[in-house]
Amino acid sequence: MLQEPGHPRDTRTHPTQKPLGLMLWVLKKYSIPSDIILDPFCGSGTTCVAAKRLGRRYIGIEIDPGYAQTARNRLRDTEKPLFQDSHG
Repeated sequence: MLQEPGHPRDTRTHPTQKPLGLMLWVLKKYSIPSDIILDPFCGSGTTCVAAKRLGRRYIGIEIDPGYAQTARNRLRDTEKPLFQDSHG
């Protein structure tokens, strides 16, 4: 996975963590605000963070307790959007 500019490899919290910008783009392009985003391999929670930032509902599933806690922490620290995008 190529790293986005300004996102050094050593700041990742999961070995296959995706760039947040990529997940924001995917969810904005391929979902609408009323969708529920399911990530059955949640890892550090990037997909759920992107969903929350876009005003989507989300479900994240992670078997590793450490990564699950990292995802919960990231979601706790992510603010909900002021307005939901009505155009997806």
